[in-house]
Amino acid sequence: MNKKALDILADAISDAGAWQWWHMEKDMLQLEFCGVQLYDESKAEKDSHTMDVIAIRFFGNVFIVFLDDLYEDAAKPWYERFYDDEIAAFECDGYELEFDNPEYAREVYDGYRNRKPITSFDVMDTLTGAKHLIAVKSGDTGVVAGGDRIEVVSKNASILEEEIEPLSRKWWEYWKNYWRLRGTPDALHKDQTCEVIIPVDVKKPQGFWQ
Repeated sequence: MNKKALDILADAISDAGAWQWWHMEKDMLQLEFCGVQLYDESKAEKDSHTMDVIAIRFFGNVFIVFLDDLYEDAAKPWYERFYDDEIAAFECDGYELEFDNPEYAREVYDGYRNRKPITSFDVMDTLTGAKHLIAVKSGDTGVVAGGDRIEVVSKNASILEEEIEPLSRKWWEYWKNYWRLRGTPDALHKDQTCEVIIPVDVKKPQGFWQ
């Protein structure tokens, strides 16, 4: 997957989304994110068209490091409780998610007090040697992870790199329409992700695009 598509995807996830789960088995690692600003074409016309959840999957030589600034005295660490759905999703810091940027990944890694790799991890050797990686800040927690191959999956199908930019553009057109119709008899179903991204002039949102 090319860098341009991954940069668009990073913004679509981190603008208003959240990290909601992780999973690893054999040589596959999955991170799930919700509230992603990609257009979900599988939904009915008036439904929310924000992608509820996508999975970022890494295959081959996978690694993951959990990061935090927490003071914990729980019986099991937060990332295990997160895996077991015992704690809520972590909202992404605005635009503080990047793919395939070892320097940024090192910055994220260095920015947290506690660092827990659960796979083999040799900091810069791993980061610079990874074919694909992700680094995410989400408040008092963060994650750096990667592998040889990356795949993006929605609930319905894989998302190809050439689909990411059109799905992003289509979501922003949907967002414009959402705010144009908001408060009218033709209003679309409430979409929390659209609600978070407020136009410059809420009373006259069309002015933001003209």
